[in-house]
Amino acid sequence: MELGEMISLYRKEAGLTIDELAVESGVSKGAINKIISGETKAPTLDKMKALAKALGKTLNDFMDDPVSIDYEFSREEFAHIKKYRVLDTHGKRVVDHVLDDEYDRMTHIESREEKGSITYITLYDLAVSAGTGEPLGDTYYSTKLEIPTEEVPEEAHCCLRVNGDSMEPAYKDGDVVFVRRQDEPVREGEIGIFALNGEGYMKRLGHKELESLNPKYPAIPIRQYDELRCFGKVLGKLSK
Repeated sequence: MELGEMISLYRKEAGLTIDELAVESGVSKGAINKIISGETKAPTLDKMKALAKALGKTLNDFMDDPVSIDYEFSREEFAHIKKYRVLDTHGKRVVDHVLDDEYDRMTHIESREEKGSITYITLYDLAVSAGTGEPLGDTYYSTKLEIPTEEVPEEAHCCLRVNGDSMEPAYKDGDVVFVRRQDEPVREGEIGIFALNGEGYMKRLGHKELESLNPKYPAIPIRQYDELRCFGKVLGKLSK
């Protein structure tokens, strides 16, 4: 049984909806849905602890299935686990962040391919709003761009197109931006790709708000009941 299937089973046994599980665990509904669907295959330890507690389970309850645990740990991996267990909350968050970044870098490599001096990178036609928001749907098209490797940031996984002028003067309507995919939010002051209550934005993350660079656009507040998801960090734009 896969991890997502176990969470669904335990959630139903506990009589919880996904919304209720999100409230009880403190893990966002979007993050839970990604684990259940299998899109997130390696959720952080903090998230799994929170979900297990909300479901009245232990972490071992998610590891007992022989089909799911079909690999062996090396001596080095056991050593890392022992070190991880003595870290404080801050230390674990730092390690989790690095692991998530590196896992994401390896699992999304298919969006980018280098051949000599040329990099082929995927451009998704799902426009990100540098304005008042774009509805996010499940259907989109993509194409491969051929760009000189020296112009592509090393950490870039894919590209998106900007829609609107709220991030001017740095990013203009129609610009193609390089994105590093990541599930965790960007840091305050960094520009990211966000979904806020189902609408997509390219904004700078502020303190409990999404900020525009263009002063004519007010900041968008992030309220306690809002559903915010970060798709990635903007690394720059394609030179025209």
